[in-house]
Amino acid sequence: MFIILTLVAQVATPMELPNTVNVVFVGFLFVVIVLALLAAVTSTIGALFVKSAARDAARDAARAAQAAQVAQKAAEATAGAVQSSGAQTRTDPTTSEGVTAEDEDPALFSVIAAAVHTIIGDRPHRVVSVRSTGPGWAQEGRRQIFSSHRVR
Repeated sequence: MFIILTLVAQVATPMELPNTVNVVFVGFLFVVIVLALLAAVTSTIGALFVKSAARDAARDAARAAQAAQVAQKAAEATAGAVQSSGAQTRTDPTTSEGVTAEDEDPALFSVIAAAVHTIIGDRPHRVVSVRSTGPGWAQEGRRQIFSSHRVR
């Protein structure tokens, strides 16, 4: 490659120029050619990343559409189950209070079922119960805040 640059420099520059100018000109041409090659390589890599991102976006859109269909089916199934069960009362083991089936939001069940389906996929699964585990997120937030402070 250096030989080609030397030949280009000899053809492009007149012979009566001093030797230092020839070296500077060859060096400049070398830098320009290397920069052009780097630009071509980075453009090619960028195009590959854009294609990969488009393919991932299409796959994510298909998964979202599938999850929406599952959520809609789950919402219809839970709405039908809530309507057919009437106002059945069950005891919540965490509070020992009676909770009616009407108090439970069918949309919550459908969203949870869609999230489970999105994570697990087509493997068989069943959402048996949905209940709060307590103030876990709040405690974790407090722990992070307190651990970020320096003890004196």
